[in-house]
Amino acid sequence: MVLASLALNLGGQRTEARRLGAAAPVTLSVYTCCGSLSGFNDPNPRDLGSIHHMYGGMLAEKFPSVRWRETTFADPATLESRLIAAVAAGTPPDMAFVQGDYAGYTVLRNLALPLDQYYAAAAVKNAAFLPGMARWAHFGGHWWAIPAVSGPMGGQQLYLPEYLAPLGYNNQNLRTFSDFFQMSKKAVRFNAASVLTRIGYWPGTDSWETIGTLMCPVGHGLYNAADQPTATDPCNVAYLGYLKKLADLYGGYRGLQKFLAADPDFLGGNPSAYLATGKAILPQSGYAYWNAPPLDAFSFGVKGGLQYQLTPMPVTVNGTLAEAANYPTTQQEIIVPRGAKHPDLAFAVSKLMFWDHGNVLGWAASGSPVVKDQSTWLTQFFAGEAATRKQAGLPGNPIASLEAVKLQPKLGLLSKQSNPINPVDLYYQTTLAQATEQVLLGKQSPLAALQGVQKQVLAEEQRLKSQYGAWNW
Repeated sequence: MVLASLALNLGGQRTEARRLGAAAPVTLSVYTCCGSLSGFNDPNPRDLGSIHHMYGGMLAEKFPSVRWRETTFADPATLESRLIAAVAAGTPPDMAFVQGDYAGYTVLRNLALPLDQYYAAAAVKNAAFLPGMARWAHFGGHWWAIPAVSGPMGGQQLYLPEYLAPLGYNNQNLRTFSDFFQMSKKAVRFNAASVLTRIGYWPGTDSWETIGTLMCPVGHGLYNAADQPTATDPCNVAYLGYLKKLADLYGGYRGLQKFLAADPDFLGGNPSAYLATGKAILPQSGYAYWNAPPLDAFSFGVKGGLQYQLTPMPVTVNGTLAEAANYPTTQQEIIVPRGAKHPDLAFAVSKLMFWDHGNVLGWAASGSPVVKDQSTWLTQFFAGEAATRKQAGLPGNPIASLEAVKLQPKLGLLSKQSNPINPVDLYYQTTLAQATEQVLLGKQSPLAALQGVQKQVLAEEQRLKSQYGAWNW
């Protein structure tokens, strides 16, 4: 009886140890994507923003038996395609990082495991997260995802005062869409052969769910308050007209395309990048605080590095903070796919990293989705950038004094918007990109193009409902 009791007791202990990830080795498979959080097995001490650098010690202490098998994808569409195949084959990962606007699509396709029991056990409510992140993860009466990385999607513009100041603009008078256009009129340059050589502002044709939302009040834009497509909303027509006006200012879309294609961009530290050389005063890749870290990691061939700034406010119609309520606060979340071998452990390690210690995300220039961590996240972000500059041999820590970065927690809490959960969104964005190009080339008016988009998107929405059933999440 004693031996039997001992055996039962040891068996219970082993089960509990396995549940906590502290016994026999367990390999968690994880899909990461798109240049955001990755590096579960990255031991390189120079990779300050890798998961291993930020959380490796913590995970080893709390879950000593956990090992990682990471598969990294370059874009969301490829990850989604691979995930569909893996779930169908019964070999899904335990965790998959997805962009929030893929949430509805993964649920529609029956790829995501409902997480209600885990949320209930953890006693976590919507109010724990920034509003946009909660909306992405909790819909249709169920929790479908684990908010992991947050941050306002775009609108605050990175620039070099060296090139902007001579045009008469700074943080005080560069606030509205009109300001940005007037600045661009002063900035644009052509050579003797009428070839474009410099531009002011260009948000990009793929900026609808970022900058484009800031042309609209809450409840308007690509979707209405009921999450239904509204491509022909007047603010969308105005934004497409704005893009056309900018393209025309730069001599037409074909010339602008050719000009942009030659930009090596600044994100990799190239000294010839248009931002660094002043060929683009406000490049499309400099639209958010998390694009500043390359300026702390590279000198761009300049002693002490480039002196940079960030507009404190996102660009809006009237330049008011109240308009930032339509500023979408969303990035990445984790789904536990249906059929995952270790869902309990996947949730537990995700909670440890992104909820219990979300402030550490500052080292990756990634925002914390947790409301209570916003101020400590800022501290970590500044520390991470100081370490990056020291590693790069650059002096000081200029990002710690930027009003725009200090404003991030307020913007995150103010935002009442997020990118959509409607599963038609993937098709919507593709159709919208095609229509935008037609307008910029002068082949359609903004209103006509968006009327076509609306018609196509509503037809696709009906097709999805016919194929999968009228979704009622």
